[in-house]
Amino acid sequence: MKEIFSDELKSLELDILQVFHDFCIKNDINYSICGGTLLGAVRHKGFIPWDDDIDVLMTVADYEKFSVLFNKEQKNSCYRFINCFNEKQYFQPFGKIVNTKTVLIENYDRNVDCMGVYIDLFPVHGLPSDTKKRDFYWKKIFKLRNFNSVLYQRNLESEGKIKHCVRNILFFLLRFIPANTFSKIIYSMAKKNDFQASTFVACSVFGYGKKEELPKSSFNSYIDITFEDRTFKAMCGYKTYLSNLYGAYMELPPVEKQVRKHNFKAYWREI
Repeated sequence: MKEIFSDELKSLELDILQVFHDFCIKNDINYSICGGTLLGAVRHKGFIPWDDDIDVLMTVADYEKFSVLFNKEQKNSCYRFINCFNEKQYFQPFGKIVNTKTVLIENYDRNVDCMGVYIDLFPVHGLPSDTKKRDFYWKKIFKLRNFNSVLYQRNLESEGKIKHCVRNILFFLLRFIPANTFSKIIYSMAKKNDFQASTFVACSVFGYGKKEELPKSSFNSYIDITFEDRTFKAMCGYKTYLSNLYGAYMELPPVEKQVRKHNFKAYWREI
């Protein structure tokens, strides 16, 4: 298979983002670029120079509307939306929009056969209004997220010997259950918090935990934002979001931290 390198990878991801954007505009679905993509748009007007992925998020209502409609409308294209409810091998509680003409191999102990070059799509759910209940919710969902990681990651460099042994045993014992088992539980748990009734919301199924917390008003409206000479959407509360995640986000990190974080290889799929 022919390998896909950085510049071509970014071009393919940008094409996915454009298809995604056009679909959302056509179907009256709101979204916001997020994470390093949003930071790159604000600070660099495009990709962070040492970054090579694209992230977007949606409120849960828009996420589920998108989940129902996208694959139906794109059935004759090379783009497919995968998540833990439509793909048994897929082990994350958020979705990806994949270019099916490509193959992407990540550094996991379980891989997804249909995985290709993608952009990540994260759902934003409500959070408990009471502070203590919210803290308890974060602890509970992080335990589930950590447990879910055992299904696809046998080793973590950050864990000590005891945790390493426990992880390996669990990985062996759970190897026969569908990879999407716990991701579906995590998503369903997050959905129990009514978005419309919540004061604070977050992408709690993945990400940085409490740093992801935002006032629901952050999604009251959306602005146009430039990314790689194209126009996409960002939530009106993007400055609060970036400050929560990155602090003084307009400042460049130290040179030693300006490194690519993702470990995967991409190829053109042989037809």
